[in-house]
Amino acid sequence: MKKLISIIIITFFSLLLIKAQGKKSETLVVNDNQEAELAYNRGIESFYSKDYKKAITEFTSAISFKKNFYQAYYNRGNTKSEMKDYKSAISDFNETIRLKPGYAKAYFGRGVAKINNNESKTAVRDFTKAVTLGKKDAQTYYYRGVAKFLNENYEGSIADFTQTIKLKPTDAYAYNDRGSSKKQLEKYDGAVSDYKVAIKLKPQFPVAYVNMGSAKRKMKDYEGAVADYSTAIKMKPDYYIAYNNRGSAKFEMKKYDEAEEDYKKTINFNPKYAFAHNNLGSVYMKQKKYKEALQSFNKAIEINGNYAEAFANRGNAKEMLRDFKGACNDWKTAVKLGIKNPKVFTEGCK
Repeated sequence: MKKLISIIIITFFSLLLIKAQGKKSETLVVNDNQEAELAYNRGIESFYSKDYKKAITEFTSAISFKKNFYQAYYNRGNTKSEMKDYKSAISDFNETIRLKPGYAKAYFGRGVAKINNNESKTAVRDFTKAVTLGKKDAQTYYYRGVAKFLNENYEGSIADFTQTIKLKPTDAYAYNDRGSSKKQLEKYDGAVSDYKVAIKLKPQFPVAYVNMGSAKRKMKDYEGAVADYSTAIKMKPDYYIAYNNRGSAKFEMKKYDEAEEDYKKTINFNPKYAFAHNNLGSVYMKQKKYKEALQSFNKAIEINGNYAEAFANRGNAKEMLRDFKGACNDWKTAVKLGIKNPKVFTEGCK
């Protein structure tokens, strides 16, 4: 199953309004710095009005009047992050740092943009630099923990989430994400404990219920897992991952008809979710509906052509349908894609 972690990206921090001195009139020649400050303030106002395109235009105008206006670069970067233009945002944060190397918030902003731009390895360095420069708040440690989690440095992420909790004991997301880090290290009891605290702090927290259910499933507490997934679904009726995971718990309980229903609901909410198609195919295999299983595995592979498990499972379906050549071809593909225990699949194939 896919890793679950709630990453709440907050891309705006400390937008400062610069007060322009004097008044502009039709006959008054205004110096460039004042024009820059006026444009900058209009950018701030546009941001708070959620008119992000205009905000970028105004910050760009401010920069044209004042080339070394690092605050304008910084807030233009934040605005671009808000618009999910992370690559361009990183460029603006780079310029902010060039102009003012000791500006901790710029390193932080760049780190957040990098997380969103799949650059989590260098994001860790940015958050560490922000801490070194004095930004030692809960938010910085939290995001560094997220970056470390994405880098699969789970011990490191636990340390940062623990520091976040020390600085902000009511941070439900830090407890949730520390739980997810513990789950990745197979520390399931500790993970469940953290998820429970997260839910106590934030009762309407469906992601935490799904994560707790997944930890319980690893502990073979399938009934507890089903209960947690069901709670998440009550809170968020279109939560397709909760349906998929509940189906997997029911599958382990050999409740194949109920698992089939959950996988179909998953697909109804997200037809492109390859895992659910593969899982539905696995149910059909248990029900000896091999043609239906083949169709489900075909769909999973159509969505994700590198899905090793789906190729292996499709090979099994083809074997049951007496298509031995096709089965061997699929198993060989699964091996190339890195399936575990490859000899189990390729024995008997030429």
